[in-house]
This record gives sequence, C-alpha cells and structure tokens, in this order.
Amino acid sequence: METLLQSNFTNVTEGHVFYRFEDGEAYLDHLVSFIKTGLDRNEQILILESMRNLPKISAIMNSLFTVEQQSSIHLVNNYDYYISNGDFNTQTILEHFEKDLPFDNNSHSSIRTWAHVEWVSTECNAQLITNIELLANNFVIQERMVSVCAYSSASLSSSLNDALEQDHKYIMTDDDFSLSSLYKQ
Repeated sequence: METLLQSNFTNVTEGHVFYRFEDGEAYLDHLVSFIKTGLDRNEQILILESMRNLPKISAIMNSLFTVEQQSSIHLVNNYDYYISNGDFNTQTILEHFEKDLPFDNNSHSSIRTWAHVEWVSTECNAQLITNIELLANNFVIQERMVSVCAYSSASLSSSLNDALEQDHKYIMTDDDFSLSSLYKQ
C-alpha cells in the first residue's frame, strides 16, 4: 500500500527536491519509487550515486526492471561529479552533466535526476554547494523536470540545511514530503 509520503512524492511532475536522509533502506526505497515513477511516465532517468550504493542499485535494477526499461536509466558514479577535481568544482560538474544529459537529442521524453551529494573534506564549503544548487534549481525550473538532491543528514550543518531548504521547492525526509517554507525562487 502506498504511503502518504510516496503518494505526495510520486505526484510531483516538476520541481527541485532536497532529500535529507538518515536510513539507508528508506533511501533505496525512495530511489526505487523515483525510478518506477519515471519509467511509468516514459522519462529518461539520470542517477548520480556513491560507489557504496552502485552495486546495490544495479542489483535492484536487474531484479525489478527489464532491459528495455534499464535503457532509460543512466547510473553514474557521483565521485566524477563532486569529488574528482576537488570538492564541488563547478566546471567539472557542468561538463559531466552536459555529457550525461540528454541521453538522446532526438527523444522528446522528459528527464528526471537523482543526485546523492557527497564531499570528501571534513568541512564542506557551503557556498560552493549553494552555488551549484542555485544553478541546478534554475535548470530544473527551465526544463520543467523533477530533480532530487539527496544529502545524508549526518553531513549537514544547520546553516547548510537552511541554505538547501532555500534552494529547493520541496523538502523530503525518510518519512515526510512537503513544500519548503524557506524556498526562494
């Protein structure tokens, strides 16, 4: 049976979602729901994920989705985006995003993205993150797409959390989904 959170989340057809997660199992459940919804809507799906989760997600994809469905899902290592040239190198992120989207220039299907955002430094540069999130938000609005930015709650300071709530239209946790009261378009 679909929960209220799943119903609210799957009914979103466009917008920028800040997902602050604590539970790894709930995280994977929400990611699978996100993929299923995208497939049901004939969307192309880009998932930026950590090396730790890539094997789990690949196994889930192989067990739940046909080869044809999997051709609409592009799974990439988030290290290439966020860490490979130093934490949140804007040029690197944009180059990878441009390379990975769109999948097929002749396709008129929409795109949805899910990004597990991570960094290696002990102190994250909140300004770099919010700059990237602002660019992402503008792109999401322009393209009228759904984009989830997932952050482990253990990695967030209260000031970074507040900044992310300002850059995302929706806030999601493992158990809740709502409009952000701090969102600034």
